Amino acid sequence: MQTMKKILTFLLIVISMQMFAQNYPITGINITLPSAPDPNIANWVSGSSLLMVAASSKAQNGRVDGAVMESKMLVTIKKGGALVCGSFTSKSAQQSNFNTPTKVWTGANAVSFIGKECVLVPGDYEICVQFFGYGTTGMAPLSEERCKPFTIQGKEDLTYQPPQPISPADGTKLSAADAKMPVNFRWTPVVPRPQQPVTYKLSVWQLMQGQTGTQAMKANQPILTKEVDNLTQLAVSNLITDPCKPPFLCDFVWNVQALTREGKSVGGNKGTSETLTFKIADNQNTNNPPPPQMLMGGANAEFKIDSAVCLRKVNGQFKYHIFAHYSNLTGSVNNILLNDIQPFAGYPVNPNPGTGLNLRNNIRMKSGSYNGALTMNDILESSSGTISNITPAPASGSTPASLAPNSIHNFQFDFLTPTNAPVQFTYYGLVDDALKDKANRNARNEIDSLKYPQCPCSACDDIKISAGLAGEIKNNGNGSLGFGVNLSAGPKKVKRIKADLVYFDMKADDENCLICDKTSNTFGNFGTANTTNTNFSGGVTAGHTVQFDALGNVDISSGIPIKFSLNIPPLVSCCNATVNFCIRYIITFEDCTVCNLLDCYSYKITGCPKN
Repeated sequence: MQTMKKILTFLLIVISMQMFAQNYPITGINITLPSAPDPNIANWVSGSSLLMVAASSKAQNGRVDGAVMESKMLVTIKKGGALVCGSFTSKSAQQSNFNTPTKVWTGANAVSFIGKECVLVPGDYEICVQFFGYGTTGMAPLSEERCKPFTIQGKEDLTYQPPQPISPADGTKLSAADAKMPVNFRWTPVVPRPQQPVTYKLSVWQLMQGQTGTQAMKANQPILTKEVDNLTQLAVSNLITDPCKPPFLCDFVWNVQALTREGKSVGGNKGTSETLTFKIADNQNTNNPPPPQMLMGGANAEFKIDSAVCLRKVNGQFKYHIFAHYSNLTGSVNNILLNDIQPFAGYPVNPNPGTGLNLRNNIRMKSGSYNGALTMNDILESSSGTISNITPAPASGSTPASLAPNSIHNFQFDFLTPTNAPVQFTYYGLVDDALKDKANRNARNEIDSLKYPQCPCSACDDIKISAGLAGEIKNNGNGSLGFGVNLSAGPKKVKRIKADLVYFDMKADDENCLICDKTSNTFGNFGTANTTNTNFSGGVTAGHTVQFDALGNVDISSGIPIKFSLNIPPLVSCCNATVNFCIRYIITFEDCTVCNLLDCYSYKITGCPKN
């Protein structure tokens, strides 16, 4: 009798709702879903495609007008009014457990009311929500049906334009003082504006001698990498704090990349803008000459090699970038005129001029030994090397026509030679120097020796190192990733192998996915390392370092297997994350040459298996 009484009371409520829609016990249905969510319904549980449903009811302690209100929530996806995704009907829909004035269903909880995983093709859809309850004639609505339109976009519809850099503008020259102030980097936003938040990643690289901007971006680590969310400018303080000294230049390149919260690029060119350049005035004091390496007696003029930087070999030849200067030393009362291969009355012309007219920087390469004599007739021209890329360019506005007393003209050039033997340089063409009246004046040339760096950087040019993955990276489910590599190096034999974990990053799809675990050994450390090659012994020596020592010198040109395990932070169950890490393989060869290879890897952790 009591049950019948409840049913009759509830029936009166249902009849009243059918007569007056505004009196439905459940109202205020609100559906939150981005207009362009992920096509896979399974991905609506978090991130940029998160599904949320909220509703209000007149229930007080689960009752309406004294009757128990038991409701079911039906969630469906329709296209053109036709059902395309949803497992339930009004009768089979799941209980909503709606027993409070306001209730919110979010993420996996909300998606569960759809009842199935669907992958939607591109097009326009609507997601609909309605509540139902039992009456004497069956299931009756407890709310109006509320629908929200959304669009599944195809790849061809995503025509986002990546950001474009604005300032510092291309070719900007900053003073050393301005560089110590905050430098404001600005760029345009992604167009059109995406529904989801955009992370802008600013990167700045510093060039080294002999590098182009493209080469610096490929070979050098950025001196600055910063990310900002939904901002199109960033003020950077103390971009550089020290003077630019060789081999580093005061030349920089920068760009910005647009990324989603999941690290995916937004727009063409991988979401990356074009690259701009800027310079910072060299804040070294160039009024004072560098410490002398060789002083030519009896001459006010001086030609000096200040330093040399070895570059990578070119077609098997050694390449160096040379820094040098002309100096009109203290004691001279006359300007020194640089010979432009022009006739000057009373002075002999350069007997062996360099190529090109108006070659003020008339540098000649000599081979042989300097014997201390002022006459250099015994030093012959050498054809075993070439000079190029003289900067400032000959006859440019930066190249002086003459040098005043106590002044210096700094310049630089590239030198290419097939051998690593010492080389001497000399110059011609100084007029009004201290020996201008001597008969052998133009035969006596200032000379300096190129001091090679002790270890030419070409030692690893002919070395080949490879560390390809042997199979897939696997998550063992208890706090570590396992993976193997086939490491090869040659043609020299190997005496030691080191592997340094130089970068580790783990980004969860949701910040609440990471457990508050303060154990440092779970945050990117080697757990184990071993090889089945019996010629090597060793393993993990420190959290970030693995070392194997060879029993003698071993040929590994065909490769040896190495297996690693990498500890990772724990996640809340059913959470996803992306792990990125980089390992530098450092190989010591039989002749003590040390070469290295940097390889980076990525792995996606998926928390909930899909049926």
